[in-house]
Amino acid sequence: MDKIRRNERYILGIDQGGTKTAAAVMREDGFIVGNATTKGAYFPNEGLDSALAQMVSAAEEAVQNAGIAKEDIAYTVAGVGGIDWVGDDVMIRDALREKLSLYEIFACNDAVIAFYSGAMRTHGVVICAGTGLNGALIDKNGRQFVYGDYMEEKSMGGSALAKRALRKVFDAELGLCSPTKLTPLFLGQAQVSDVDALLKRYMTESGFRKELRFLVPQILMVAQREDEAACALLDDFAGEIVAYIEAGLRKMDMKAEEEEIVLAGSVFKGADNPLTCRVVKGIQERLQGAKVVQACYEPVVGACIMGLVRLGMDPTEREKRIHESSAVLGLLRS
Repeated sequence: MDKIRRNERYILGIDQGGTKTAAAVMREDGFIVGNATTKGAYFPNEGLDSALAQMVSAAEEAVQNAGIAKEDIAYTVAGVGGIDWVGDDVMIRDALREKLSLYEIFACNDAVIAFYSGAMRTHGVVICAGTGLNGALIDKNGRQFVYGDYMEEKSMGGSALAKRALRKVFDAELGLCSPTKLTPLFLGQAQVSDVDALLKRYMTESGFRKELRFLVPQILMVAQREDEAACALLDDFAGEIVAYIEAGLRKMDMKAEEEEIVLAGSVFKGADNPLTCRVVKGIQERLQGAKVVQACYEPVVGACIMGLVRLGMDPTEREKRIHESSAVLGLLRS
């Protein structure tokens, strides 16, 4: 990795979600020189102090690992889960200014930084499908819209996909749809021998319901084998995602043919992912001219790239260094 060069500016990127808090330091030429990860937090539920403590811990460790002084940080971008309402961004920004003793800080919803983990440009659309679902649009003037709670619970990422897959198992048991290979998948997860026992676990054990999201990769594999029920589920799910993108573009008065649409999050991972393939096909059919790209970096890298943009620097000129350093630090999406 490159040696630290003095008298250069650095960008601090922060990404906080419920699972983890990540921070990275990028030199102004695009080279990431240090990173760190701590526990996740969701400030609307766990409180601002708890969330800030994790952000500060990750940021200070990343700066230390970069071998620079905090005074070398020219700009900080923090993508924080839970920034959903007017004023949340200012609250987080001001709190980080105090805790980190840094002034040039921009705080936004974590969906916004995810856009920059796939696009080297200033405007477009991102859909993030992980445990939940969120997305954002940024127009040519920098105006942002975050979907947040406008998205229905039934579309909430991997958790919703798994619950809807389980519902297909119940539908098959009732004869409402064809028998499905999803049934043995869920019976095995529940360690039961019949659907009645599966239904009982689902209705009575909240812990079991939370575990269902871990089955998403296997659900996608069942669909790859042309299982009728699983394919119908993904058709519906993909259609809903494309409809959100279409509606967002209309709301923001953005033209599909002028935008890049970034698909980010674990649910979209994999070149032959059957859900991703359906979403891409739907976009091509309904939003002709739009370019679809998959996020290639972890969101914390997107935060750093957003910092470059906000400092008036062109990330495309730095793409090689961004990619090389991200690979060394394990910040590429597999």
